[in-house]
Amino acid sequence: MKKVLQIVFLIVIVLSCSTMEQPRNNSQKISSLKTNETEQKISALLAQMTLKEKAGQMLNIGLPAILEGGYWDAKERAVFSQEKFKKLLIDYAVGSIHNTPGYPAEREDWYQIVKKIQDSAMQKTRLGIPVLYGIDNIHGANYVNGSVMFPHQIGIAATWNTELSKKNAEITSYESRAASLPWNFNPNADVAMSPLWGRIGESFGEDPYLVSEMTAAYIQGSQQKGLQDSTSTAVCIKHYIGYGAGRNGKDRANALIPENSLRQYFLPPFEKAIKNGAMGVMISSNAVNGIPCHINKYYITDILKGELGFKGVVISDFSDIDYLISAHQSAKNKREATKMAVNAGLDLLMNPFDADVVDYIVDLVEKGEISIARIDDAVTRVLRLKFYLNLFEVPYNNPKDYPDFASEAHTEANYQTASEAITLLKNNENMLPLAKNKKVLVTGYTANSINILNGAWSRSFLGRETKFNDPSKLTILDAIKKQVGSTNVEFVEGTDYLDDINSEEAVSKAKNADYIIVCVGEIPASEKPSDINELELPKVQQELVNKLSKSGKPIILVMVQGRPRIIREIEPLVDAIVMAYLPGDEGGRAISDVLYGNTNPSGKLPYTYPKYSGNHLTYYHKKTDIRDADWGYNGFYPQFEFGFGLSYTTFEYSNLTISTDTLVGSEELKIAVDVKNTGTHEGKEVAQVYLKDLVATVSPDSKKLVRFSKINLKVGEQKTIYFSLTSEDLKSIGLDNRWIIEEGEFEVQVGGSPKELLKKIFYYK
Repeated sequence: MKKVLQIVFLIVIVLSCSTMEQPRNNSQKISSLKTNETEQKISALLAQMTLKEKAGQMLNIGLPAILEGGYWDAKERAVFSQEKFKKLLIDYAVGSIHNTPGYPAEREDWYQIVKKIQDSAMQKTRLGIPVLYGIDNIHGANYVNGSVMFPHQIGIAATWNTELSKKNAEITSYESRAASLPWNFNPNADVAMSPLWGRIGESFGEDPYLVSEMTAAYIQGSQQKGLQDSTSTAVCIKHYIGYGAGRNGKDRANALIPENSLRQYFLPPFEKAIKNGAMGVMISSNAVNGIPCHINKYYITDILKGELGFKGVVISDFSDIDYLISAHQSAKNKREATKMAVNAGLDLLMNPFDADVVDYIVDLVEKGEISIARIDDAVTRVLRLKFYLNLFEVPYNNPKDYPDFASEAHTEANYQTASEAITLLKNNENMLPLAKNKKVLVTGYTANSINILNGAWSRSFLGRETKFNDPSKLTILDAIKKQVGSTNVEFVEGTDYLDDINSEEAVSKAKNADYIIVCVGEIPASEKPSDINELELPKVQQELVNKLSKSGKPIILVMVQGRPRIIREIEPLVDAIVMAYLPGDEGGRAISDVLYGNTNPSGKLPYTYPKYSGNHLTYYHKKTDIRDADWGYNGFYPQFEFGFGLSYTTFEYSNLTISTDTLVGSEELKIAVDVKNTGTHEGKEVAQVYLKDLVATVSPDSKKLVRFSKINLKVGEQKTIYFSLTSEDLKSIGLDNRWIIEEGEFEVQVGGSPKELLKKIFYYK
């Protein structure tokens, strides 16, 4: 292993041996590293590399490309192909690898896989440079068998608790490192504009501020100990940029984003992530305004690397060099596509199947079509991340050094997150919580499935393989039975996702039940398989509710889905609605505990839940967007508004005060509000702070979220919550696409329910 730095150390032997201080909070610290030991090591190593070796560092292949069998073949163990392994790992000295061996490997298996790769890269190649291994550990270390699987990001966003986002990331990093996986293609910093987009469930929702705060917390949890720490993983934020704004709501669809919208809504989460130390950015597979993101030099080089000062690695998404040819039709062949992407600013090309892009890069540089300076910049960034992760010294980790893997503490954190995410959307006459001595009928597509609770990216890409499920985890049905006893629970499947199974039997069994719990939702899916053509909940699932409503028995609707599905027709037929999102493998237990009152729900919607498929607006919209057919302004028709969520207790807001009615320059605006628990249960409440610019040259949004705080209140307890705003919070994008504040009136809105906000007006000059 020590061969790895022999050449480098001969050149930099005079350098001090002090340990590099890991950058934590801002790009200036990252920039200053150019003069330290690590940057000099990078320069020295770069000087020794041939053009082909440099191009090899710019290649990211898929693990199956060096295994026996076809790339997509199902496998039960990882067997390396000697021929493929030598060609790609030794002859081409690839810089990075991603993907799984085709099955969810145990952490000990991962250790052997990564050890074989790293030992070969570091002992059998000329310069001994370690490989950078990346993985899509989306909601926990989901590709490491036995790891905890957290709620998907939309559920974490629904907690409105940044500490939980941080804790989830910390545990994910720990359990990923237990499998020697140091680079995580997560979190998703996309702002999800359309509920039609299936990957909204993998996002932090529709609001730029909530997305920014949750993303920053995730980065802190992943990297807070410094990337050289053996329990930290480097993040790779994605997907830059506009992936969640496809014009037709489909995956990888073209987005139409004018410059002012790009800067107002989509860039802020990435900017904050970079300031907080993100060292990886994955480029979006879609196009914006017809320009594929992978060849948009303005976005990648000018804005990301220039304006935002990003010093990390810019990586393509899966096979997106080929996608430039086959889908975008922006390049006539692979050579041209490679040229366009590298010149736009791509540093690492996720070319999963082979090394042809390496040969293209070499040829393009030799013919003067790509500058050597561009190549050196890309390779410097890749090497920098490898040094930051200490891969030259510790290229893999012994799983025995991670005794807390899937520990009780990790499982409890998972359960806590799932519990705080659950959002109570309706509770007529305090139907919930349910009495434990009553008989219930449990039915519906999502009632008895671990796979649906976990969603996609769960041991397998789509998460539909039942053979990978942990038998110790409880479905919703299992958890209810454990809670109240099997004798009080009747179960009938009712329906599948799209087809009726035995709904008439469910209707028959309902006669003997005191309550009916109908569990509905979506099939596990991501990317293109998550595309749908109708936003309505599938008709067969709605019809089950219709049939059961004729029994006259109280109905509790439990929804297990990443995105909102239209329930306008059946909402009046049910007495309570519980949104569980995609709650992970502790979801069944968390849902049952909410239904029966062991947990007081505290989640709030991180997106606007639409009532009509043809009318889905984000809560921040222009007044002209909501002009109605009678020429009024009542055309905003949500089923439930962003930030909405009920509790088993009640909260009262009062005494909203602001420090001044005239804010000048860079002064702070201090806000205080009293919140009291006026109900009969202890509970958690999310206090939300919005700003509304009353008049602006560029038409202002209805309001924008600027702060939030989650607090716990005992029965009768009152707390005063304090917030501070600055002039930065008042800014919006002006006519010249720059952040400005125009003199005039602003309104502060504070509360826990979007329809019950206290308001104060102040003047800015």
